[in-house]
Amino acid sequence: MFTTGTRSKACDPSRSPLVVIGGGAAGLEFVTRFARRRPAAARRDGLVLIDRALSHIWKPRLHEIATAMQNQSSAESSFLAHANTHGYRFEIGALQSIDAAARRVHLEALTGPDGRELLPTRTIGYGQLVLALGSEENDFGTPGAREHCLFLNTPAQAVQIREALLAGAFRLARGQQDALSIAIIGGGATGVELAAEIRDAMDALWRHEPGLERDRVRLTVVEGANRLLAANPQEVSDYAEASLSRRSVALALAERVVAVDANGLALASGRRIDATLKIWTAGIRGPRVLEDSPALPRSVSGRVRIDDRLQCEGVPYIHAMGDCAEWIDPASGRPAPYTAQVASAQARYLARAFALRISGYEPAPFRFATAGAIVSIGESDAAGNLTTRLGRRSRDHFIQGMSAQLVYAALYRRHEFEVHGWRRAMARWVAERLSQSYEPAIKLH
Repeated sequence: MFTTGTRSKACDPSRSPLVVIGGGAAGLEFVTRFARRRPAAARRDGLVLIDRALSHIWKPRLHEIATAMQNQSSAESSFLAHANTHGYRFEIGALQSIDAAARRVHLEALTGPDGRELLPTRTIGYGQLVLALGSEENDFGTPGAREHCLFLNTPAQAVQIREALLAGAFRLARGQQDALSIAIIGGGATGVELAAEIRDAMDALWRHEPGLERDRVRLTVVEGANRLLAANPQEVSDYAEASLSRRSVALALAERVVAVDANGLALASGRRIDATLKIWTAGIRGPRVLEDSPALPRSVSGRVRIDDRLQCEGVPYIHAMGDCAEWIDPASGRPAPYTAQVASAQARYLARAFALRISGYEPAPFRFATAGAIVSIGESDAAGNLTTRLGRRSRDHFIQGMSAQLVYAALYRRHEFEVHGWRRAMARWVAERLSQSYEPAIKLH
């Protein structure tokens, strides 16, 4: 909930550049909303977005790219085009460090694929700074995980999985290996979605490669809790487990991975799971680059600690949101979940908060009320809970199957509307629907 706060004499962010680092769901939605709310402050030099990539991809779609069920190019949104449309400046680069005292950010040198330097190290001053850096994979120091596992946290990592998955499938189909064994470590939303999508992708590839026998693709999900989707209601877990079992996905529940090697996983129970392809989805943490900015308060998980107005604790002019930030929900006394839903809510709050401060008002504290959670389970299946509220009372409604999948798809379309406006979002939706009428289900290009 958000109500107009009290009159304030706080620093006006329109007087000097407002710099946003990170163009994920939170960063891009914030930039879009702030640019629309305050056109005078969103002139090219008044609002700057920094990202290490040239394009934005909605993170919940990474599992589709990783399985070749989604074309990366059609899921991307160009930062340069978006900046031109919305009147801000885009700067490509990776954060090196933050000088909070001097109010400057330092960017690493940009190098090309051949190692040549394209842009030198740069320094950008800010009046206000918003950190939306996202997260990094967390292997919890498990021996061998970094060396032998693939991860799914960035578009580049999704492409790595795609290449490894297709290479293994083609070798299997052409008789170059006896089986394709895949282990997914982590039975949260990412692990469940990836497992279902891999099975659907292999079924789609079978239409082109009949030698790809279904029972020779062995897929196992390993989860430390005693059920999948432990953060969701029990009925969602039950549905997901049944759905994956129908897809011949083996489940290793209440099992903790203690070591990874080239041939598989060692579990705490003494059991071993052989796997040629190992994908780690078991956890995320704050970006390690923040360790080079000691002025920022960080949590045990490496995230920036923020207060009830999303400002870094004890550090003026710096805010943080999304997966790189730890906000304690006063209702539960615990950190809010690191989901696209929370990131989007924080982006909406912060855009309005800056607009209020420009008008001389202090915003009310940030509050979050969940609308539920939906997990995609393959191309045409999903499960989750929707939360409805009447006054102070809330109620969860379990949904499953195609109806849940439609809700899940609507979440992505909502994000598209947020960052592109309804005309461009509709045009992108129509283009995607048309491409589905002539493109194969699995994208090999």
